[in-house]
Amino acid sequence: MFNHYLKYCCAIIVILSFQSTAYAQAYKWVDENGQTHFSQQAPADRKADVIKTQPGPKVAPAQSQEAVDDLINKQKIDVKAKEQAKVNQQRQAEQAKIKSKNCDIAKSNLTSYQTNPNGKTKNAEGEYIRIDEIERQNRMTQLKQDIQKHYQ
Repeated sequence: MFNHYLKYCCAIIVILSFQSTAYAQAYKWVDENGQTHFSQQAPADRKADVIKTQPGPKVAPAQSQEAVDDLINKQKIDVKAKEQAKVNQQRQAEQAKIKSKNCDIAKSNLTSYQTNPNGKTKNAEGEYIRIDEIERQNRMTQLKQDIQKHYQ
């Protein structure tokens, strides 16, 4: 993409340098529908009027180089901004995926607590123990809050 702009800028410099010595030609003709057309090449199938244009003002090489440098800098800034936007979008997509996964886990755990009131859970040592009803209700409340947090 950078090379495209660099070629474009070089072409502008070349055109500006030759502009002071050459006249540009344009052709004007009217088609069968009565519409007037202008182009740099004469149509092959009909007569066209030649229009000679005056050259534009002379541009100093330093001024041309400054314009090219400005275009290149703007292009670099645009590329960086697009890259940053892409990174931000990917980051947001990853965060949304993680929130969705956490929400699904919390829903699954909540369903397990709701359907199995006499369920067991692992303690810190890895042993299965039965939890009482108060602890079960507390965990279900916490899971509902987690679902709300990850759902938003």
